[in-house]
Amino acid sequence: MPAPRLKLSAACAAMIALSGPLSAQQLYLDDATACDRVLISENGVTDYANEGGLILNSSGFNSMEYFCNFQPPIRFGQRSYSATDHTGRCELPGPQYFPQLFTVVLDPEEPGTVSIWMGDPEPLQFFACSS
Repeated sequence: MPAPRLKLSAACAAMIALSGPLSAQQLYLDDATACDRVLISENGVTDYANEGGLILNSSGFNSMEYFCNFQPPIRFGQRSYSATDHTGRCELPGPQYFPQLFTVVLDPEEPGTVSIWMGDPEPLQFFACSS
């Protein structure tokens, strides 16, 4: 079944391409130490996704072979503590789909950090990169 895999990869590539110019939009990565490396490279976002790194945008996060989307979109820039629930799914090649509930926490005491709870003991965290 190569067709679904190509479709998923195309969807992920489109998602990465939509992250657009880094100066036009905030970039969130699951590894704060990777920010400099990603920001200075022309293909930094794509290379990071190819290595399995996760990239967050307002409606989900992805790497090259892993993609999670949810609704409603995250409203970045909250000035007060916010914990919101979002429904969606994660996809793996194959294709494999996993329905998911995401609880997104934005805490002004941790500026630039987005925590996403998905049922594990610890949240998945994303960190804002700035140039």
